[in-house]
Amino acid sequence: MKSSTEIKVGLFVFLGILAIFYLTIRLAQEAFAPKDAYKLYAIFENVSGLTKGAKVEMAGVLIGKVGNIELTSEGRAKVELLIYKKYKIQEDAKAAIRTFGVLGDKFVELKPGVSQTYLSEGSTIAYTESTVSVDEILASLGPTVEGLKEVLGTKEGKENLKILVANIREASESFKSIAQKIEKGQGTLGKLVANDKLYQDLSETVKNLKIVAQQIEKGEGTLGKLVKDEEIYKTIKKTVVNLENVSKKLEKGEGTLGKLINSDEIYKDLRALSKDLRNTAASLDRLVKKIEKGEGTLGKLLNDDSLYSEVKKTLRSVNRAAQGMEEQVPITILGTVAGAAMK
Repeated sequence: MKSSTEIKVGLFVFLGILAIFYLTIRLAQEAFAPKDAYKLYAIFENVSGLTKGAKVEMAGVLIGKVGNIELTSEGRAKVELLIYKKYKIQEDAKAAIRTFGVLGDKFVELKPGVSQTYLSEGSTIAYTESTVSVDEILASLGPTVEGLKEVLGTKEGKENLKILVANIREASESFKSIAQKIEKGQGTLGKLVANDKLYQDLSETVKNLKIVAQQIEKGEGTLGKLVKDEEIYKTIKKTVVNLENVSKKLEKGEGTLGKLINSDEIYKDLRALSKDLRNTAASLDRLVKKIEKGEGTLGKLLNDDSLYSEVKKTLRSVNRAAQGMEEQVPITILGTVAGAAMK
């Protein structure tokens, strides 16, 4: 009886162990290779730290798991991405290896593209961004650190470092002082930050602009009528059509202005007229130069001082003779009148 109970207990424990073992395998398979997923691939230069079963995320949302990681013939890493079927990946999406925190686990981040075409199962993501290892970062910083050692190791370098620290301290104090003034509402920036009236004015301005926008939308006011009035729109449209017709007529050479623009004869006439005007201008220029030199009758009249003196004397004589005639005219008139009366 006792052995029968022991056998039953042992059988029950064995079956429990088998069930746990089965569930463990199934959960492990689900963790590394989810059933409801399709495969995509991504090629990276370096996948250091990335392991099978790592997360695949897009915008922080888990969309799949990392499958097998293999080495290609070109010495690059080919990563299998098991994407849940409810998620579609665009053909111009980008895959990048990221880290949780500074030294956390690695995962694959997919950045969405803009294409309307999606990758089918078995496709390879064209755009990838590999991880940067800590060793590479330290190796790149090595020469910089050595250079700093060389610069700061000298007496001059130490003095420069002291001056730099002092300048940073002074700048920090200045920024602290400025921040305190701003908090107290001092200065232009302080007033902008602390002045409630300015905030109220801005709020009022925004409110007024909102009212104006509503009025325009309703077709109120001059601007609102310009925006909403169909007649104005039709008039403008008609004006544009008329201008287009005038332009076409001008191109065809119709009308006075069209003929002026397109007629070769008018162009030739204008060109000939322009040539005649240039010749006339040249002749006038030559005439003016001759006059300035005292050549010809007009030139002598303008440039001969003796002729000017003679003309002046003649004018004086004419002036005196005119005055004498004015004095004798009344006497002559009286004599004429008396002679007529005596007859």
